[in-house]
Amino acid sequence: MLSRRLLISPSQPRVAPVRLTCTSRLNRPRASGRCFSRKALLPEQEKPEDNSNAKQDVDTAQKSHLAEAPPKSKTKRRRPSPVVRSPVKPRYVHSESTLNENRPLGLKEALLQNSARGTLKHGIKSSGSLRDSLQIRYINPQDLEFKPVDVEIPPVPMLAYGLDRVLFNPGVYRLQDPRSRVYNFDPYLEKIMNVNEFDFDALEEYKTSSQDPDLLAITKRLGTKFTGSTSSMSGILQHFHYLLSNTRSLNHDMLSRTFPSPSARFSKISLGPNAAFLRWKDGVYAIDADKSYDTPNIMSWLGHSLEKLLTTEKDDFERYRRSNPEKAPPEMGGRCFHYSTQGNFLMRSQLDAVDPRLPGTGIFDLKTRAVVSIRMDHQNHEKGTGYQLRYDRGEWESYEREFYDMTRATMLKYSLQVRMGRMDGIFVAYHNIERMFGFQYLSLSDMDLVLHGQNDTCLGDQEFKLSINLLDEVMQKATERFPKQTLRFHFYNKGGRSQFMYIFAEPMSDEQADEIQASNKALSQKFEREVIGVGRSGSDEGELQAEWQDIQDRVNEEVEDDQNAPPASNFKEDAANGPAIEIKQPQDGEESPEGRSDKDETEEDEPEEDEVKVDEAETVGSTKNSKADPKLSKTSKPASTGPLAGWTLAIRNKVNGDYVTRPENLGPEDNWSVEYHFNELSQDSVWMLYNKVKLERENLIGEQRAADRIGLEFYRRIIHKYSKGGRQWRAEQDVIDKELGQRVYEPLGPGSDGYESGRDS
Repeated sequence: MLSRRLLISPSQPRVAPVRLTCTSRLNRPRASGRCFSRKALLPEQEKPEDNSNAKQDVDTAQKSHLAEAPPKSKTKRRRPSPVVRSPVKPRYVHSESTLNENRPLGLKEALLQNSARGTLKHGIKSSGSLRDSLQIRYINPQDLEFKPVDVEIPPVPMLAYGLDRVLFNPGVYRLQDPRSRVYNFDPYLEKIMNVNEFDFDALEEYKTSSQDPDLLAITKRLGTKFTGSTSSMSGILQHFHYLLSNTRSLNHDMLSRTFPSPSARFSKISLGPNAAFLRWKDGVYAIDADKSYDTPNIMSWLGHSLEKLLTTEKDDFERYRRSNPEKAPPEMGGRCFHYSTQGNFLMRSQLDAVDPRLPGTGIFDLKTRAVVSIRMDHQNHEKGTGYQLRYDRGEWESYEREFYDMTRATMLKYSLQVRMGRMDGIFVAYHNIERMFGFQYLSLSDMDLVLHGQNDTCLGDQEFKLSINLLDEVMQKATERFPKQTLRFHFYNKGGRSQFMYIFAEPMSDEQADEIQASNKALSQKFEREVIGVGRSGSDEGELQAEWQDIQDRVNEEVEDDQNAPPASNFKEDAANGPAIEIKQPQDGEESPEGRSDKDETEEDEPEEDEVKVDEAETVGSTKNSKADPKLSKTSKPASTGPLAGWTLAIRNKVNGDYVTRPENLGPEDNWSVEYHFNELSQDSVWMLYNKVKLERENLIGEQRAADRIGLEFYRRIIHKYSKGGRQWRAEQDVIDKELGQRVYEPLGPGSDGYESGRDS
């Protein structure tokens, strides 16, 4: 190694040594947008000392560019490195260094970069004057209003069996304390009624948005144009979160050190394309979730019965048992809903439970979460019922594992549903289909800490309103293009160098939509008969334009790359998304084939928890390595003709005057605004890109593709081992409980009824 002395000339002043850090290419941080530093573009001697000569520099750059374009280099020109903001910066601060280092390209830089390119892609030649102006729009969430609709609602149920104690205690509340063997709640909750013993016909039938006459009537009365339920809209709104936050990494600081290598990425199926139908219903439009890949599963039905269990007294709940000669009580006044509006949207949210002591409305959602062994192999759920939750922390058989999986797969949808319903949080019940293990209450603040990196709900609230506003504009564009028709939408935030998403709108008849929705109806009816036993069914305009022209150029480059990508390339396989395999269950908010809502998977009480997923090694079970099933579903056959509209939606965030990749640590005093631009895809490429998005969805959630994944079989064997051992362990515990008898918690100290009765005796 050379001596430091040899590196410094005696005539040169001594300077502090510079520490160079080499980062692995795989682990190198990746910026979402292309916010380049001025230093990265200009040599030191060319940097202006102040802004007084800015106009002169621009004129010089324009003249130089018009005079002569530089020759193309024979070597591949490397792009400047993006500037990555420090994640520890606690607050947005206006400073000269911040503005100079992190702001996107200005007019001068854009012109210099364009002159270096010589000729832009897509046949648009660079010139000294700007190209056709882009229509740049602006949104500020403070200008948007999310309003409740005043309607009369029936009484909302409350938790039974003293479960309301869970609402006011952080963390998991076990049904039985493993050390003292004392039950914290009634032992009746432990053994779950088999689904084929529960009379589902006694429950009120769930109606999708397009089938709900009350919802459509309120929509017309209020003069809104679009309506939807929390379950049918939450999947779409997920992609607007990915867009606005540039797929923000999940915050897992609350996990213990014993949990091995948690991934900060959402699960693959959550990041995959989302589809929905916009149904034309006599003057208004209703959003229904796309059910073309729904498969029957026991968790969606069990969610309904468990919701009734948690909010009903024991004697009344037993009347829902099919063998009970006493008929089940009728539903009290029907289902309860909150209605809310923003812009042209009316949203419906089912109300599961209430406690007046909670902040705000006191409403919260009930979510029943099946353990990983059930979610991983729902078609053979009997094999996974031995899996137990024995520990607080750890990779397997722990509540920590269940929480971790939930953060990657369903927590974002849960938080969106809570916001749409003006709720306080979610009540989670952990089970393995046969036995209940414990309960946990997660407030909206708890979920935001994972999803947005902060307890203050300000950021999530503003992002939610921005998402609704952007979705509103998408629907307006599509319905103006294809008025008074049913449309099938696909949304996909692919991720990449630029912050943009694909949007496709395909008009079709109601008969075509019904055929797609009923793709798996026969399979579902068979499952209901055999398993469930159910017989019924801030710059100036010039600089702004230059910057947005550059943004749109980058979007166009990625669109062109997608057009040229191989059809089965999965669009973009992200290794960082690695450890998650999922089998798609009915989407939350979607009703089952016979009009029954999937409690765990439907909007109201979706059991997406019961979306089958399991973490796996990044190198195992890659979609790229799985063989394409030659029998693609009827709904995924590639087409290339017919009316179709497609757009890219690109955005840029600005907080307190600074352009940022995503807002961080946002407070009520901060000013967040969004610039955005819709660019319509050409008819030459729209069908090609649309078919690739549909194929990506097929690859991620298609049943045939998922069944072929070798990695899933590997983890099934691991979990089968835990299920077998857990069943033996549970049998031993039952023997001990039988010998000792069941002891249930009750207050015994001074001031309690037990204490006073003991003194009297």
